Amino acid sequence: MAGFGEQKEKKENQRLNKSESRGEALHKEAVNFHMQGDIKNAEILYRQAIKIGFLHEAIFSNLGVICKNSDRQEEAITLYEKAIEIRPDHPDAYSNLGNLHKELGNLDQALTSTLKSLELKPDNPDALINLGGIYKELGTLDQALTSTLKSLELKPDNPTALINLGGIYQDLGNLDQALASTLKSLELKPDNPTAHMNLGGIYQELNKLNQALASTLKSLELKPNNPDALMNLGSLYKDLGKPEQALTSTLKSLELKPNNHTAYINLGVIYQDLGNLDQALASTLKSLELKPGNPDAHINLGGIYKDLGNFDQALYFLREAEKNDEVKAKASILLAQTYYSIGLYREGVKALSETQSKAGKGLLLALYLCLEKKVEFNLCAKELIAKNWYTQTSIAAIDHANILYNQTLDNGLKGSTFDSIVNQRINKHEFSDTLLEGIIMHLSAKIIQPQHQGLLVNGSQTSGNILDIPKKPFIELKKLLIKKIDDYNQSCSINTDKDFKANWGKNMYILRGWAIVMGKGGNLKSHNHELGWLTGTFYLQMPEREANSKEGAIEFSHQGPKYPQGNSSFDTRVIRPEVRDLNIFSSSLFHRTLPFQSKTQRICIAFDLQKNEKLWVDFN
Repeated sequence: MAGFGEQKEKKENQRLNKSESRGEALHKEAVNFHMQGDIKNAEILYRQAIKIGFLHEAIFSNLGVICKNSDRQEEAITLYEKAIEIRPDHPDAYSNLGNLHKELGNLDQALTSTLKSLELKPDNPDALINLGGIYKELGTLDQALTSTLKSLELKPDNPTALINLGGIYQDLGNLDQALASTLKSLELKPDNPTAHMNLGGIYQELNKLNQALASTLKSLELKPNNPDALMNLGSLYKDLGKPEQALTSTLKSLELKPNNHTAYINLGVIYQDLGNLDQALASTLKSLELKPGNPDAHINLGGIYKDLGNFDQALYFLREAEKNDEVKAKASILLAQTYYSIGLYREGVKALSETQSKAGKGLLLALYLCLEKKVEFNLCAKELIAKNWYTQTSIAAIDHANILYNQTLDNGLKGSTFDSIVNQRINKHEFSDTLLEGIIMHLSAKIIQPQHQGLLVNGSQTSGNILDIPKKPFIELKKLLIKKIDDYNQSCSINTDKDFKANWGKNMYILRGWAIVMGKGGNLKSHNHELGWLTGTFYLQMPEREANSKEGAIEFSHQGPKYPQGNSSFDTRVIRPEVRDLNIFSSSLFHRTLPFQSKTQRICIAFDLQKNEKLWVDFN
């Protein structure tokens, strides 16, 4: 006869066996629900199994997946960790935990968990994909590439791995392979919205903007409320010169993902293009709040504060950007440009002490001239001439120095920039009175925020790009200017591109415009357009003047206002524009507006045709 203790132990074993059996049944039923997509009932049964003490690692791991997919990430982490506690050699739990930490931005923990998973199961293609993604976000692209390629060796037709591979190649600057990998992914899974979104980004970098737009719109057709795709769409619309549509898409992206620092940076740039500097500033500061120390935000803030005339803040943020190795070269040039604009030439030279770029060397040449360092100037000029590294800044400096120092350095244009000046009358059938008056009415409403313009006396200059305003007068004006610039390029021999029309279609040029409105006594001091390539002005309204008066005229010269004059005599050319006159000239040429005393405002649209420099690398 069994003793009392033995009976108690037997009952306990029976109870445990019954609990184990019940737990196994609940687990099996839960898995069936899970596989059928009935997540609600699967979760209920997983939790019932845990409640009766059935502690199996697969239950915690599967429940963790459910919590992760329903945005309960913290609970998912706890469940994955419990699965690992029950079974420390469980590779899938480590892989899931690593993937979740990656999504939460905990990259060090993600790396540790994923490496542990691969230690336990070295040939797991999914864990290798995750590892590649973690390395990509950590910026170790070579390791990211190695892990992703290894995953594809094990599972060659994995569309997710091919998408990731495309992203890595894109970050490495290998756009052809990025394109090939992403297109291969879409062959395997044609309706993947992420692949279409990534394809749009690659096409955008290749400057195939129409294909980029089609791919991004396809992604949003498949997944309409994807904040990243909407952000990308906004960036594309900006590049396509459609700032209102860019604004709408970016704001929608931020509704769905309110703390996206990149979207706020983009929003700041769009507001800047639209001429709303206050909102551009607020958006960019918000981006910096979300990602402190972001050098891209520092650079953009430097430009916004400069447009607002707050040079102390502009210099502060550009100096901060310069501390980051990734953007140091770009930040140094912007910093030197800001120093140059306020007359701190020695500081500008110091900022460019390590520059090796065409733009940086051109600016350095101008700074040497400002400081009357003739020896350094000529050495720098000869280096640029030998490399054929001409910019509007270097051309202007060489033209001035040739007169100042009585020398004949080549300005790269095979002629005088005076010969680039062309003035013509725009007839009413080319641009009607209604359109012209529509622009004047829009300006009189003062919708566009003015930007700081220290050279302008008794007048204002609009910020942003007035030629991207989606209203008929501005749309038609932009079309007219493109046609007239094409005509200019075909007829003029100085600083022109005979393939302009084709290159414009390839987005190799950017056209930016702004309005200048002057009142009585108004004038614009001598300057040139260092960031332009061709510059022009279309006159909407002109003050009255005597027949031979130069009031309100535009005067051209090779005499740079910041450069030393010595005893040299600089020739000038004067144009007395009338309403509907359009002039075009090389951006290097210095020019100024002469004062006038009429009460009638002088209103014009000035514009720069800029080269999209990243696309001209092979041509320089």
